[in-house]
Amino acid sequence: GDGFSNGIVYLSGQTHHSVHKALILSGIPDRNHRIIETDSSQKICLEQLEKQVIIDRNRGLSPFLVVGNAGTTNTGAVDDLEKLASISCREDLWFHIDAAYGGFFCLTNRGKAVMKGIDASDSITLDPHKGLFLPYGTGSLLVRDRQALERTFSSRDSYMPVMQTDPEMVDFCDISPELTRDFRGLRVWLPLKMLGIDVFRKSLDEKIDLAHWMARQLTTVDGIELVTEPQLSTLAFRLCRKDLNGSDLDELNHRFLNLINKPGRVYLTSTKLDGKLVLRICVLSFRTHRERMEMALEDIRSATETLKKN
Repeated sequence: GDGFSNGIVYLSGQTHHSVHKALILSGIPDRNHRIIETDSSQKICLEQLEKQVIIDRNRGLSPFLVVGNAGTTNTGAVDDLEKLASISCREDLWFHIDAAYGGFFCLTNRGKAVMKGIDASDSITLDPHKGLFLPYGTGSLLVRDRQALERTFSSRDSYMPVMQTDPEMVDFCDISPELTRDFRGLRVWLPLKMLGIDVFRKSLDEKIDLAHWMARQLTTVDGIELVTEPQLSTLAFRLCRKDLNGSDLDELNHRFLNLINKPGRVYLTSTKLDGKLVLRICVLSFRTHRERMEMALEDIRSATETLKKN
């Protein structure tokens, strides 16, 4: 409404940068973004969130949106969605969940348990091109109240066809920023129709198993610190040396990462957690099985031994 410039959004320090970009494109400036700290498991700190909402209201601002994470990009962390939903309801905040990476793990029993409370959200981002292993560009948004989208995006003119108002039809130009678009849903419908849901569920269960297997193996490698345990299929670790810290330790891990990736059998990436450079393993390809994880472990061990000699 007219109080748009006073609208306040709450995110964690682990929220994906695409959310910041979406807020900027929506006209919500950086000064209205509240970055809430995360705990040792990289989950949003609920107590700090509640305090910040009170502070902003006392300043005459309008808190209206909180973004929860169901599988962060950095570590696969899942916020306490049930408690976030409770806070959102009490404080009258729209509760959006970024489940682009992690949402489809709800197909598994373990994923469903980790993401308890996801069904209480107002909207959810899901990327079938991640959790369902489908082609890139297959993204989706689930919204509880379709009329909320229509109030925002619907527009009319005399040349628009009558069928647009047919209750049996979904005209996506009325519920999204786009006017003309292709039938993206076909990419999701067809493999589900042909293969059924169980093959996807089993594959996601396998990815969770592989991530936990790798986490156990890394604890046996001398010098490696497991920074985050996998909550889904992502974990973070780094190489430590007692005589190194700060930027020197970050540089060591840069070299460590390059050595692991050099043979070209696996591809790991890095990120920063609490100001420290760490390495990431994200198991989310239908082609990744136990033998590939064993290759990764071999290359990690080999890189560790190489760095010991230098």
